[in-house]
Amino acid sequence: MLATLHTNDAPSAVTRLTDMGVEPFLLSSSLLGVLAQRTVRKLCPHCKKADERGRYHPVGCNECGMSGYKGRTGVYELMVADDKVQALIHSRAAESQLFVAAEEGGLRSMREDGERLVNEGITSLEEVLRVTRE
Repeated sequence: MLATLHTNDAPSAVTRLTDMGVEPFLLSSSLLGVLAQRTVRKLCPHCKKADERGRYHPVGCNECGMSGYKGRTGVYELMVADDKVQALIHSRAAESQLFVAAEEGGLRSMREDGERLVNEGITSLEEVLRVTRE
């Protein structure tokens, strides 16, 4: 089953589901993973400008309506419910513990995914910081 929840990150979905009445023992045995996403504005390819570190920033031109951005793309965070994460869900562990275990299992935070987009010149660091939290 696919479902939509409003949470700040992937581990928060576990808390949200338990707040909605899903028992942790059921959740730990049935959850395969959680994908969290946010959208970031893409830098306008016509006017973006690199600084001395090679990071691009918005400028503004007629193509983008003087905003410096044109279009959107996503930043994502996938928490796979491996054995360690399932055990933590079953024991009602804190979100911070779930996040650490998920990172050990390969989770890359939305901010880290956004930094990839910054390094590729797709969006600005300011935009990633605006839509993600640490």
